[in-house]
Amino acid sequence: MLEFLGPLLGRMHPLLVHLPIGILVFGIVLCFFPQREKNSFLPAIRLAFLLGGIAAFGAGISGFLQYQFEGFAWEDIQIHLFGGVFTALGSFGLFFHFRKKETIQSKSKVFALGLGLILAVTGHLGGSLTHGENYFTEVLPKEFQSFLGIEIEPEKGPQLAEESWEEAVFYSEVIQPILNQNCKSCHNPKNKKGELDLTTIKGLMTGGEDGVILTAGDAQHSELFARLILPKGDKKHMPPSEKRQPSKAEIALIESWIKAGGKADQTLAEAGISRNLVEPFIQKTEIPFYPIIQLPVFPTDSLAQLKRLGFFAELIESGSGLLKVTCINLPEFQDSDWEKLAPVKNRIAYLDLSGTKVSDAILDSLKGFSTLTVLKLNETVISGNSLEKLSQLPNLKLLYLNKTGVNLAQIQQLASNQSLEKVFIFDTPASAEFLNSGKLSLPFLLETGNYQLPKLPTDTIVY
Repeated sequence: MLEFLGPLLGRMHPLLVHLPIGILVFGIVLCFFPQREKNSFLPAIRLAFLLGGIAAFGAGISGFLQYQFEGFAWEDIQIHLFGGVFTALGSFGLFFHFRKKETIQSKSKVFALGLGLILAVTGHLGGSLTHGENYFTEVLPKEFQSFLGIEIEPEKGPQLAEESWEEAVFYSEVIQPILNQNCKSCHNPKNKKGELDLTTIKGLMTGGEDGVILTAGDAQHSELFARLILPKGDKKHMPPSEKRQPSKAEIALIESWIKAGGKADQTLAEAGISRNLVEPFIQKTEIPFYPIIQLPVFPTDSLAQLKRLGFFAELIESGSGLLKVTCINLPEFQDSDWEKLAPVKNRIAYLDLSGTKVSDAILDSLKGFSTLTVLKLNETVISGNSLEKLSQLPNLKLLYLNKTGVNLAQIQQLASNQSLEKVFIFDTPASAEFLNSGKLSLPFLLETGNYQLPKLPTDTIVY
């Protein structure tokens, strides 16, 4: 018959918990009022902590009943529950502390502040249980939230997969992210400016205090779109001029969605959306040009040592362990000087030996350069007889052999290199042979040079 009392008292917890909070805050504040030899506020302070303790104890019981009957997980409420217990005990403790006091000492104020801190933490945890995490902190300025170590995740616009963008649901994967990024801060369930909630399709279709904002198939007469294209100085322009403004591409997508019927489950393909319209939002997989490996940052003194040896040396990028090394200031570099680079062979990603005195023998030494991505051997005596050894370089992408003695048969020996993208052979026997080679199939692009522009009629006009 009376089984309902437990659940009922439990559900009264959100109501009962406000009573001790108000009473205890009142008592804590009184502790910091100016006092004379005898503090006239002491009777009120004692009463506040006594009543606050009793109220906190009652709220704690109702909270425990709510935990028992409402199915809360213990790990979610345990700290909040202990906070409530400490709040009640602290209130009674301060009551007994002040019972025989005639003045409020500094130690008493510290105790009162401690109780206030426990009260604030307990209240925050309770608010998080009922209203979600960061209930108190989400209204703070972003700078203050960052100072407190709270990570602020900005709203992201549409992010479409390159291989399946046509299958994306137009509303949920394109339109809603645009609204979240540009409109959500003012039009959400907690802050419904104009009684308008733009965080769900239901809220969008319902509209706000001025009525519906979407007329399916008619973008020009839909407030959702019409206000976006008003001049920024117009008081009806949305979002407000001081807020983030949607891009032209985002506005065009909202217009297209409305014209396509403003449906909740329509895909981009079904709406007839072209790739050009969503191109800015397609997430392309970017493959890094240089290899990604974990290396300690190259010491600056070691970099200086390479420069003292005559090399031009620098990091591929700031903080990287990979190096760019050229012999632009070291034309006398030859095969026997190779040992100077041996200590950094696992770091060199870009190596320019153009114009030096290296020969085919250098190709044997290059075999151990696992990070080498760009290799320039222009204007050297490389004949190409050992060129196949470069096929063993796992990350080589660009190979420059301009003005060397390589022929086309030797170039073909590089076909087994899976990473090679381009080989440059300007002014070589290979480039001359290539013109008469017919359809030569290679896994990399061969740049032969000798490009000529077609003659135009205007080239023969004499002025």
